[in-house]
Amino acid sequence: MNRIQIAVCVAVTVFVTVLVMHLLEDISISEVLGLEEAQQAAAAEQETGPAALSFAELQSLLANLDANQRQALLADAAAFKQFVLQQASNASVLSAAKANKVDEDANTAFLMQRSADNVLRESYLSKLIAGKLPADFPSEEQAREYFEQNRENFTVPERVHVWQVFLEVPAAAGDEEVAEREIQAQRLAQDIRSGKLDFAVAAEQYSDHEQSKLSGGYMGLVKVPELKPAIAEPLLALPEDRSSAPIKTDTGFHVVKRGAKVPALKVEFAQVDAQIRQLLRQQAVAQLRQAVYEQAGKTYPVELQDAQIEEWRAQLSEN
Repeated sequence: MNRIQIAVCVAVTVFVTVLVMHLLEDISISEVLGLEEAQQAAAAEQETGPAALSFAELQSLLANLDANQRQALLADAAAFKQFVLQQASNASVLSAAKANKVDEDANTAFLMQRSADNVLRESYLSKLIAGKLPADFPSEEQAREYFEQNRENFTVPERVHVWQVFLEVPAAAGDEEVAEREIQAQRLAQDIRSGKLDFAVAAEQYSDHEQSKLSGGYMGLVKVPELKPAIAEPLLALPEDRSSAPIKTDTGFHVVKRGAKVPALKVEFAQVDAQIRQLLRQQAVAQLRQAVYEQAGKTYPVELQDAQIEEWRAQLSEN
């Protein structure tokens, strides 16, 4: 970040801070909390109790974190303190919400119930899946079997750095227009080969391929099997850093330049063992979840007719 960017960030921060302070200057702290009078705050505390955070709550919060997150928090005193302080702030705002009886609002109560239902459903699914899916699934043998059956997915084919100047020929173009574009392509190819015109300059000025022209015609490191057949043979036959004569395809004329080739790469099982196990476990969990949904739908069906669904849609649209 340069000095100008830093100055802008500082200026914005100061501006926003002043703006917020201006908005709050006529609002008492009790109003910020949603309370009209300080006496109401005292009454609310007597009714709902002071905001509090217990060790048991922290223990439960940490137990529901990812193991790596939990370990990182407990290993870093500053991070753990910040985590605790954030939970304390959450408890304060929650107390303010309860004191103002926000939980008695019909829509809020509905959303709270839906959240509880979601937690119950996910807990049920997790317990069922944990009971059906062994903790050590998949085994090394299963992971290796998947690797052997899908070896083509673990091979990176030969790749090549490619640049191009592309002159588009519209599908409805007549013979005269096609001939004109071909002459232009031949002229560009000759000027590039003779050194009269730099390839990158030619791409920026004449190429109709918007994505690559901004990068001097660079198409990236392209997998050889993904090259158009009409382009692959003449491109790969070029010496490195040399450009081609115009190549005609069904979309127009291409003047291409070949960069370095990158040999095909075969990945060994040990390199992808962990990824394969993660993938297989994710797939197994997804299939088990779907099976639970299907079985629950059969055991505890919710009967709905198309006519009823359409009627609901019409009623909701009117409202």
